[in-house]
Amino acid sequence: MIDLADNVVRQIGLLYRAMMKALEAETAPLGIGSGRISYLFMLYINEGLTQQEMANRLQADKGAVARTLAQLEEQGYVSRRADPTDKRVTRVYLTDKSKALQSDLEKAVERVINRLNEDIAAGDDDMIKLQLAQMLKSLSAHYSPSRSKKQQTNSH
Repeated sequence: MIDLADNVVRQIGLLYRAMMKALEAETAPLGIGSGRISYLFMLYINEGLTQQEMANRLQADKGAVARTLAQLEEQGYVSRRADPTDKRVTRVYLTDKSKALQSDLEKAVERVINRLNEDIAAGDDDMIKLQLAQMLKSLSAHYSPSRSKKQQTNSH
């Protein structure tokens, strides 16, 4: 029987919450909340994504992504513009304000990651990443939306 008080899932949850608190502390002076950092980093890497592409990459609800983007737009961090070749598609772009934050945000995230890894033996971080990726792959294989639809179809 699994120990509900002490298992890897609980540890991952606690780690996530601790990491978000650390990011919140590191980014507070920059005026941007930790929950919005992933949106900006996604655009730093690949500017001009659609809202749907962002929702897919974040594995988040499209409505939640739309609300967060609206807040980021209101705060002047992103702009949403129609795709020049297909006016039905809206793309998300960084503003000068968010571009000016990139270096400071990267440094803040780097400080948190360094603190997170400071007691991890050299080489162990690769093993941890591999194991976490395998866990994600296993869950995704069983609970992805496309699999759920197939299971529903096959059960009828």
